[in-house]
Amino acid sequence: MPPLITLTTDFGTRDSYVGVMKGVLLGICPTAHLVDITHAITPQNVLEAAFVLDTFVPYFPPGTIHLVVVDPGVGSERRALALATPDAYFVGPDNGVFSTIWQTALARWSTTDVRAVELTEPRFWRMPVSATFHGRDIFAPVAAHLAQGVALTALGPDLDTITLLEVPAPVCTDTNSLRGQIVYVDHFGNCVSNITTTHLAPLGAMHDLVISVGKHTITGICYTYAAVAPGAALALIGSSGHLEVAIRDGNAHQSLAIAPGTIVVVNRV
Repeated sequence: MPPLITLTTDFGTRDSYVGVMKGVLLGICPTAHLVDITHAITPQNVLEAAFVLDTFVPYFPPGTIHLVVVDPGVGSERRALALATPDAYFVGPDNGVFSTIWQTALARWSTTDVRAVELTEPRFWRMPVSATFHGRDIFAPVAAHLAQGVALTALGPDLDTITLLEVPAPVCTDTNSLRGQIVYVDHFGNCVSNITTTHLAPLGAMHDLVISVGKHTITGICYTYAAVAPGAALALIGSSGHLEVAIRDGNAHQSLAIAPGTIVVVNRV
């Protein structure tokens, strides 16, 4: 199987940035298979990128290299890093984008199985290095060299820890209530919360729960979008296992004025 590299950025597709990165990747590792995850991360939104990363990584085969460039601090003193777990490699800025990946990996494996290095070896970069495009000149070349079999340890010194974001987590306010927030809005306007089925389980049956989000209240959690009439609001568990607020055949983000940061409260009746 050829080396597999995924790309996740906030670059959009209007400009040549993504194409240039692919050219660099293929110039170093012509056999690589490149998979575009998304280039529509909200510009500079590191927290959104961290959430999206967590939703797709489990579906790729072991050894996949995940290249993530959402980098508002490009050219500053923020570090560049590569991270390895028994399942995958990750390359990108040390700005918190790998927070949940790092914490989940350490909870699953030992510290000897999860390693991070700072990218300090210019021989694996593209020269000269632009102060504004490390995706092209540092991250893409490093990902390609990993695909070619370069050892993680050759890329730079070990890091004991990486930069971690304060990722919002749901809070149980009492035995009958859970408080979370919207963390992501998808292409359809479905508003995804940080509340998962694991968080909801202690509250009891899904159809007995009342969801309050913004100025709106929804009774019961559905299994499909088709469970309500067209144009009606609903709550359901999406494919990522997170509680979503949606409108059938509509856009909840626009119609309900819900956005990342909007508080979601789930109560047992």
